Amino acid sequence: MINGYIQLTKVLQTMEELDGEGNPLRFQIRFVTANKSNKTGGEIIEVKDARKCIGNRNGEIVFDKRKKHADNSQISRNPNHFANSTRNIILANGAIRKVHIRLIIEFNNQKVFF
Repeated sequence: MINGYIQLTKVLQTMEELDGEGNPLRFQIRFVTANKSNKTGGEIIEVKDARKCIGNRNGEIVFDKRKKHADNSQISRNPNHFANSTRNIILANGAIRKVHIRLIIEFNNQKVFF
C-alpha cells in the first residue's frame, strides 16, 4: 500500500470485516455514480458513515452472507455482486445504495487504485 492510497482488493476485504459483536465495520466511502440505462451519472457521492449490507427483507436490514433466509428458505434473487462488480451499502439514514466497485475513488480517506 502506498501512503495515502489503498488497493481495491484491500477495500473489498475491509468491507467484509466484522467488529467484535459480529456487525459490519463502518467506513467512509466516495464514489462516482453511473447508470448505463439512463445514460446518467458522473456525480461524486461521499458517505461518511456506511456499512456493507446485502439488502433488506421484510423491512429488516440483512448483513449476513446470501445463502439462506433465517427460516432456512433459499434466497429468491441473486444480485450477482461478483459478476456485476457491485456492493450494497447502508447509509446512516437507513437508505441502501448499490455501488459499482470500480467507481470507488476513496475509502476511509485514502485514494483507491486497482
